[in-house]
Amino acid sequence: MSSTGRKRMIFATVKSVAVLVFACTCLWGGYEIYLTWQNNPSKLKAPVKSAIVREVVLRGQKTLTLDQPWVVRTLALPKTADLMELDLFALRDRLLASGQVLVAELSRKFPDTLVVTIEERSPVARIKARTGEGEPETLLVARDGMVYRGECYKDEVIQSLPFLGGIALKRASGKFLPIQGMDTVSDLLTIARVNAPNLFRTWSVLSLAKFGSDGQIIVQSSDVGEVVFGTRDDFYKQIARLDYIVTEARTHPVATPLKSINLAVGGEQVPVSFELPPAPVPEHGATHGVKTPPPPTSQVAASTPRPAFRAPPTRPQQATTTTPHRITRRDF
Repeated sequence: MSSTGRKRMIFATVKSVAVLVFACTCLWGGYEIYLTWQNNPSKLKAPVKSAIVREVVLRGQKTLTLDQPWVVRTLALPKTADLMELDLFALRDRLLASGQVLVAELSRKFPDTLVVTIEERSPVARIKARTGEGEPETLLVARDGMVYRGECYKDEVIQSLPFLGGIALKRASGKFLPIQGMDTVSDLLTIARVNAPNLFRTWSVLSLAKFGSDGQIIVQSSDVGEVVFGTRDDFYKQIARLDYIVTEARTHPVATPLKSINLAVGGEQVPVSFELPPAPVPEHGATHGVKTPPPPTSQVAASTPRPAFRAPPTRPQQATTTTPHRITRRDF
C-alpha cells in the first residue's frame, strides 16, 4: 500500500471512531437529561421558564367517585407552587395513602397545568372499627382486602354494602393490613347481586370466622337466620339452591320461618332447619288442679332444636317426626 493509501485509511478510521464517540455521547446525555427530568426536575429549572401551577386536571374512569376538589385538598399544593419544582412521586404517594386510590399518575402540561390520572378501588363490604380514641367509624373493604375511609360516596351506596364480621384487623406502620380472602367474598357478593338481587338485599352481615378453618362464609339474612356457603363449591349453584328453598318456603300453605340453611355440605342434599313457634301459655287458673297434656310435636318450644331434614334438590329423608314442609326435587 502506498503512503497516500495509508493516509486515507487512517483518516477514514479516525472519522468513523469520532462519529461513534459523538453518537454515544449524545445518547448518554439524552439519557441523563431524561433521568434528571423524572427524578429531580428542579435542576432543569434554569433553561425552562418558571410557571406557577394554576390548574389541576383530574382524569380517570367514567365511574370515578373522587372529584377534583378532593384531589386538590389531598395534594395540598402551596399557592406559589412552581410546576417544575413539584415532586411528582411524593404527590403520588399522598394520593395512594388514602387507600381508595389504586393507581395514580401525575404529569406536567405546560405552561401551568398539573394532570392527575387515577384509578379507584370499589368497596364490597363495610366494617366498624375504632381508629383512635373516639367512637368506632365505618370503614370500607375492597376486593383486594384494602381497608380505607370512603370519600365522596353517596349514602345509598354505603347502606347497600353488608357488614363484615368474624375478622381481626391488624395494623402495620399505622395502617390496616389487607383482609385475606376478600376476593372470594367479592365473587360471592357479585354473583348474588347479579343473579338474586332480592336475596342479596336481605344480607346484613357476612362472617369470616370459619373461612380459614372450614372454608365457610356465614351470612346473616332477614329472610333466613343463617346461610352457610362453602368456598370449595360453585357459588352460582349454591345461590340457585338458596333461591329455590326460600321461594318454596314462602309459597308453602303452612309458612314457617327458616332458621338456617347449610349450603357448604356439597352434594345434592341441603340441610335446612325451621324456627318453630313457642308453645301456647294457658290462661291463669285454667289448669288449676288439672294436669296439662304435653304439647304436640309440631308445637315444641323454639328453644328446643328441631332435627334438621334434607331439602332440595332431593326429597326429604324419612323421619319419625312429621314435618309440615315437603319440597320437591330440583336439580341444579
